[in-house]
Amino acid sequence: MPKSTKKRSSTNTLATTNSPATGLPAAGVFRRLAALVYDAFLLFGLLVVPLLLWTAWSHRQDAQLRNDAVVHEIAPIAPPAFMLFYSIAIVVGFYSYFWRKNGQTLGMQAWRLRLDSAAGGRPSWKQCGLRLLVGPLSLALGGMGYWWILLDRERRSWHDRASGTHVVVLPKQGKHKNYA
Repeated sequence: MPKSTKKRSSTNTLATTNSPATGLPAAGVFRRLAALVYDAFLLFGLLVVPLLLWTAWSHRQDAQLRNDAVVHEIAPIAPPAFMLFYSIAIVVGFYSYFWRKNGQTLGMQAWRLRLDSAAGGRPSWKQCGLRLLVGPLSLALGGMGYWWILLDRERRSWHDRASGTHVVVLPKQGKHKNYA
């Protein structure tokens, strides 16, 4: 399989490389970040809506305030440890489920991206876990793990390298072959 469809030119433009396992082109920075933003909106709904419903149900007796009453202190929705555990569980569950199911979150589907194992096929649970550990670090350090794609010959981010995965762009025309 070809390693590269384009070579670096004298103006130092980016190379478009193909995944060794599938031959599909590797995803660039902006497409990945767009899928991440799309997924962030979905995760916001998964994180906030259940908490709003739970808060409305658990504080239904507190709703009887006078019209001129001023609330100076609002009780927390839930203990901070529970909120942290809940948030991490939702995010880890969301990404792990979709990556293991067919290699795509909903944001990745919208942007025609798919996560492949370096050997081809779906990523393993271990690979998903490594991506979830290194991915936030890639983003937290000013996005350096993502911007690394611009320097990497295979267009892989830090979390791609750490987990042994590739993010590829799926073809536009017709149905693409997904995992069996």
